[in-house]
Amino acid sequence: ERTAAVIQKVPSNYDTDLFAPMMAKIGHLSGYYYGRSAEKDVSVKVIADHSRAAAFLIGDGALPSNEGRGYVLRRVIRRALRHGRFLGLNRPFLSEVAVAVMHAMEDTYPELLENTNYITRVILHEEERFNNTLDFGLKLLQNEIKRLQDEGAGCIPGALIFKLYDTYG
Repeated sequence: ERTAAVIQKVPSNYDTDLFAPMMAKIGHLSGYYYGRSAEKDVSVKVIADHSRAAAFLIGDGALPSNEGRGYVLRRVIRRALRHGRFLGLNRPFLSEVAVAVMHAMEDTYPELLENTNYITRVILHEEERFNNTLDFGLKLLQNEIKRLQDEGAGCIPGALIFKLYDTYG
């Protein structure tokens, strides 16, 4: 990828033709197009990179779980989803970006495209689970902030922050 960036005379891997389909899909879904804001560009890069990782991990037999490579897959998907929220994507979207990955890689990795339905179903299922978990966690956070304000507390306890992060994303 770095070699491609040099040959194509672009500033980063994400500006190469390899990432173009993913970047375009993210722009289409979110309404935000890469290159307009450095802060939002970070989210676009994370989503593009993590959708690719998720497609390959699932294509290689990994499933989201709480251990081993399944845990890595779950964390990759969840991080991409959090960055999607920064772009206003509050619905499942990563499975759609993964399809762009599969098309971009089809010449070299045809097995990804052959397993499109399976890969997208696994991603979509994890997206739906995490969105429900995250929504519940955000409501819990709002309730806890209100309770702490009513009690006159000046900060949120670290144990609560850890629980919200670890359990509710």
